[in-house]
Amino acid sequence: MHKVIDSPWELGQYANQLKASGVETIIRYYNHSNSNRLPQKRIEKAEYDDILEAGLSLAVVFQQRGGAGGAIGDLDAESGARDSERALALAETYGQPENSAIYFSVDHDYYKAADIASIKAYFKSVSRRLSGKYRVGVYGSGTVGRAVRDAGYVDFIWLAAATGWSGTRAMLTTDQWALYQIHPPLNYRGIGYDGNIVGGRWKDFGQFRADAESSAFLLGASRELAAAVERHSELAEVSAAGGLNLRRGPGESFAVERALPLGTPVTILERHGEWAKVDLDGDGTVDGYMHASFLKVLSGGFPIEGAVGTTPYTVARAELARGIAEVPGRGNNPRIVMYHKSTNHWSGTDDSVAWCSSFVNFCVEQAGMIGTDRQDARSWKNWGENVTDDPREGDIAVFARGAMSGSDGHVGFFVADEGGPTVKILGGNQSDSVCYQNYPKDGDLGSTHYKLLGIRRG
Repeated sequence: MHKVIDSPWELGQYANQLKASGVETIIRYYNHSNSNRLPQKRIEKAEYDDILEAGLSLAVVFQQRGGAGGAIGDLDAESGARDSERALALAETYGQPENSAIYFSVDHDYYKAADIASIKAYFKSVSRRLSGKYRVGVYGSGTVGRAVRDAGYVDFIWLAAATGWSGTRAMLTTDQWALYQIHPPLNYRGIGYDGNIVGGRWKDFGQFRADAESSAFLLGASRELAAAVERHSELAEVSAAGGLNLRRGPGESFAVERALPLGTPVTILERHGEWAKVDLDGDGTVDGYMHASFLKVLSGGFPIEGAVGTTPYTVARAELARGIAEVPGRGNNPRIVMYHKSTNHWSGTDDSVAWCSSFVNFCVEQAGMIGTDRQDARSWKNWGENVTDDPREGDIAVFARGAMSGSDGHVGFFVADEGGPTVKILGGNQSDSVCYQNYPKDGDLGSTHYKLLGIRRG
């Protein structure tokens, strides 16, 4: 089963069995009142205790109606104040630990400016009321999540399963979503639930659990969930119109476990040539193999096909074709984060951290070679062989940036020297992207002085 599940039905009676099946976190609801259609939607104290006593983590989301069906009146400042008061009262009654999170649902695809303004007013009220006690999350579309996150009203974004909702696919290409709900709904002993995938940087998405050694609460991921999240950060979906077979091994000679329909989300653990080792439940374990050419990456990325045995420059050009660029404003491109992780990443992994050396390290390592394992560009100045006097396309050019006595620099792949004052470079962190750009051999680019230190070959 998925590590993180949500349900509008009572699950306390099955808490121990769910834990044994691999579930780590259950997400349940707060509301004002239950409906006839969902008479068990609100978690009660007995279920709350059963879940925690079983060693599971718990997270909560408030939803009365959440603007479903376009009822935007559910989502204004007055409603935000009323809903947050109710959520706070339930949290305090049940003993929910402070600094855990309460999510609030926006259960419709809102995108018009007037509707977004109303939703922001709703979350402003929520944020004010819960400030200093609980962190705030939003469940909904990418557009809604980005709007209230950028306004500073929420800490977590939980993307609804409807990937066709406004801004959701764009949000999935960043590392700013904490949870992504999976469609279609699933079933456990006749009880409906949804599986969820945890974003690569969000081991703590506001969940809490009981400490087995004391009466205290622990926030964030258990050891098991943390290990599952660490294992992968690449989310893909089946892109074959007729669906795609899940096989027992990396080849068509292996037996078919089952066929997965178009749009089914999977997480990719490793590549074996043209085949991807996949995880269907987000639990970090292998469920089978699928042909990678029919998987479309939604978030993150994995090494290019046949990378081992090729050249770093070939890898760099493949990355150029992907159109890699920094995410404007808050957020990071997960692929640039991956570049950083090919180094010691002492300066961090945000895409705002200079990443030219991380890009070159990634390309070198994907070609089966050893780079410098460092984020500083000048670390390449003594790497490999000095070929400054007779360079070839694809060699590595190293520059000083600013004062020679300093440590700043730039590094990229040499493309051409046409005899003028500049050389053409293919590199990362050039105009905040992977692109071609001309750099001075010894001169200014804008207000910054560059000096070519040398050209190296591995």
